[in-house]
Amino acid sequence: MKSRSLVLYITAGCCFAYFLSGCHEQPAPAPAPKKPENTFTVNGSVREIKINPETPDFPEHEGKAEFVSYCSMCHSLKYISMQPDFPRKTWEAEVTKMVAKYKAPIDSIVSSKIVDYLVAIKSKS
Repeated sequence: MKSRSLVLYITAGCCFAYFLSGCHEQPAPAPAPKKPENTFTVNGSVREIKINPETPDFPEHEGKAEFVSYCSMCHSLKYISMQPDFPRKTWEAEVTKMVAKYKAPIDSIVSSKIVDYLVAIKSKS
């Protein structure tokens, strides 16, 4: 019986020491970056809605400027960030389709820079 009490006291003491040491506390999570809020205002009969778009952050690489300026003219860059990683041939076909079918005003030099950028950031290895 004495050994059982001794084990109980030792266990209780260890638990108490653990509690006092603060080891059980989890570190506070880092605060999430604050997104700009959408606003809705009414001024007389005029209603205004300001929607702040979510713009993904793309990595720096040669061709990023062309990619951002030309591709965002027609669609959201978030659309591109949601695409799976494609091989070069698929990205070439996609950019060619945007020019041929949807009449994107992109010449062949810019188009190849955009393809190179997409391959660099979103390509299958």
